[in-house]
Amino acid sequence: MPRAGTLVAAVAAVASVGLAVAIAVGAVGYPQLAQTLSDAVDTIGWWVFLAAPALIFLETSVFAGWLIHGELVLMASGLAAAERGVGGLVLMIALVWAAAVAGDVTSLTAGRLLGRSFLERRAPRAAATVDAFFVRHGGKALFLGRFTGLLRSTMPFVAGASGVPVRKLLPYSLASGFVWSVTFVVIGYVAAESFERVGDAASRVAFVALLVVTAVLIVRARMRPPRSAAGEPATACPPST
Repeated sequence: MPRAGTLVAAVAAVASVGLAVAIAVGAVGYPQLAQTLSDAVDTIGWWVFLAAPALIFLETSVFAGWLIHGELVLMASGLAAAERGVGGLVLMIALVWAAAVAGDVTSLTAGRLLGRSFLERRAPRAAATVDAFFVRHGGKALFLGRFTGLLRSTMPFVAGASGVPVRKLLPYSLASGFVWSVTFVVIGYVAAESFERVGDAASRVAFVALLVVTAVLIVRARMRPPRSAAGEPATACPPST
């Protein structure tokens, strides 16, 4: 069984890397999220100033990062703002920035209320590891996590489960949210004429990165030693008489 599991993991990892390479070189298609968002922006008009912040809030507050591509949403919002001038750009940045921070606070609060008890019941060792991680790297993790879809969706909740207070989250959330929002909204604003091409490139990179990360996680999971070998001391043999 262990050999069969290793073989399955190896096949899955190779398949993930192969698919990533195929997408990167254009041999395999993938969902055209940029064109879909562009069409949606043209359809909803001014409602985009409500829809974009709502999607950004959902991405960070309810683990919707698995479904919502935050960077593409921001670029699409920049595309919509381009039709309304600098005033529309400033308004959109302010709205999505506020939504990103509100999502972080909501997720962290949920983690404090729900996540801690779950960790302590199901994985007490993991709870201690998470606590130590946030003591050492909390600020960097909270700031840099903004720029990775999976971490953006989960990091505030995990931080809350480890006991990080809102007052510690806010400076990093405000700073990272501002940089993230301004960067991608402005990209969409400036590249309004070629949004679908830019968004297509962003989607390609995101799908390739997701597949590569999946392959790495599969390999690491199979290479990790069993808990009895890694964490339990060997039992000494009794002396012979």
